[in-house]
Amino acid sequence: MRTDLPKVNLGNITLRELCEADYFDYFFIGSNPEVVKYLNWGPLLSMNDSIWVFNEVFLKRPLNGLPIGYAICNQDKMIGVIDFHTYYPNENACEIGYILHKDYWNKGIMTRALKEVCKIGFYHLCLDKLIVGHVIENEASKRVILKAGFHYECQKLINQKNQDTIALYYSMYSYEYKKGKYD
Repeated sequence: MRTDLPKVNLGNITLRELCEADYFDYFFIGSNPEVVKYLNWGPLLSMNDSIWVFNEVFLKRPLNGLPIGYAICNQDKMIGVIDFHTYYPNENACEIGYILHKDYWNKGIMTRALKEVCKIGFYHLCLDKLIVGHVIENEASKRVILKAGFHYECQKLINQKNQDTIALYYSMYSYEYKKGKYD
């Protein structure tokens, strides 16, 4: 799989590859307990935590055959991240994750970013399937996923922050997307 990502201009929002300097903005996004409430990590407690995530997770992804990920930017400021965080070679599929600064919630930004990442996943990365999930309590993420055109696939019991919870997973297939079902 390719590990490079094209820069994308979505009007007032830009998607560009994450870079080491983004750790500062990432800290302010990931240190908010409300923002990371439904994620399996966080909140970030120090700038060093953010630097570690960039050096040990995002920047090492190309070594494992994955793209670094996208910074979601409003002008020059990073306000979120959307990425292909897990590759499933048997299905030629990737799982997508995302996070957005609370000040930008409910503005359609993440839905637009997710739709664009689907296009990149199928046309640029040549994937056959995309997967995205959320814990059952995260209704906002569910709305983003459904608005982007994903369909429900399954649920799993996962351990998140030392508690068992149900995660719902959705998928989208290349052949469906390319038929125009999701445009």
